[in-house]
Amino acid sequence: MESEGSGTSSGPSVTRRDIAVQVDPNSSIAGAAPTVVLSKDDELWFEDGNLVLVARDVKFRIYKGPLVAHSPVFKDMLSLPQPVTTGRNDAAIVANEEDENRQCPVIPLPDSPEDLRHFLRVLTPGRTLRIGPVEPSFDELSACVRLGHKYQCDQMVQRSIDYLKKYYPDDIDVWVNDGPVDPPRFEPIHRIGVANLARTTGTDALLPVALARCCLLDSEIVSGFTREDGTRETLAYDDLGRVFGAKSKLMHTNVYATHRVFRQTVAKDCRRQEVCAKVLKRLLSELVNDEKAMDPLRLTLAWDAYIDRIEVKKGDGERELCAKCYKMLKDERAKEEQRALFRSLPTIMGVTIEGWATKPDTVATPAN
Repeated sequence: MESEGSGTSSGPSVTRRDIAVQVDPNSSIAGAAPTVVLSKDDELWFEDGNLVLVARDVKFRIYKGPLVAHSPVFKDMLSLPQPVTTGRNDAAIVANEEDENRQCPVIPLPDSPEDLRHFLRVLTPGRTLRIGPVEPSFDELSACVRLGHKYQCDQMVQRSIDYLKKYYPDDIDVWVNDGPVDPPRFEPIHRIGVANLARTTGTDALLPVALARCCLLDSEIVSGFTREDGTRETLAYDDLGRVFGAKSKLMHTNVYATHRVFRQTVAKDCRRQEVCAKVLKRLLSELVNDEKAMDPLRLTLAWDAYIDRIEVKKGDGERELCAKCYKMLKDERAKEEQRALFRSLPTIMGVTIEGWATKPDTVATPAN
């Protein structure tokens, strides 16, 4: 498990020293320096570029202007004289002669080529132009958040967080109206990574929904997943414990919510009280036969389809419930239970979020 999965909101600052080539202390005795043969990146290599970044065995030749404009770390680093690796005792990086002839700075970085490529794509268009909105994959967004946070590209990080909040909302209306879903190019297992990104950047507002959606995973919640660069990503032990503890709480919450929705009380202005009361009773008694409606571990309350299927008169399609009771059941009661679940998520998941669900409700609490 990588350390950033359990990171805090503030990590150590990255300095030029942090990303310098580390010299083998035994090289002066051995008389030979380690040699890494580098290959040019197929996408981000520009012959007229003025900066070479090296990630493992891949080198990227880019334009330093956009990088310096968005990253104070790289701006500070490139404002200092660059070291020259000429001695036998230096860690040797094999670069093309043209790099040296043009006096192009070569900076080794500790990041993976996959992560660095995603990061640089945002700043420097490669061979493929991106026109219009593009849905990112988890690996793309994760690299932008982690490297953007590391190199202090605040705008990159904020835009990525704003994207995640559309799917792991801290807004009660987004939760009620759109429901919690994963981003289009994310897999369910990537919820683990979203929780880790929230920890890395200190974006605690993502945690209640991200961790709650982790509760819907099966045994894979323990082993996590492997990112495209080979890094294994798992939940921090504390967050894993929160998920295990929250599953039973979510089950209890959903079971009680289901019974409250179908409680035997008709709408205040109902004019067919006897008929509607019988329908409500039948809806409650037949719940046990509907697997989706009775699923105790879920975040979207799947009652709409069940109500429409059960309360319609057989044959002619006419509804048995009056309009008042139908609205009370599907709109007022169901949405209020969704709001109640959202308000309680931090408590269920064992996290503290200042100002959670403080936005004024736009739907009044039903009287019945």
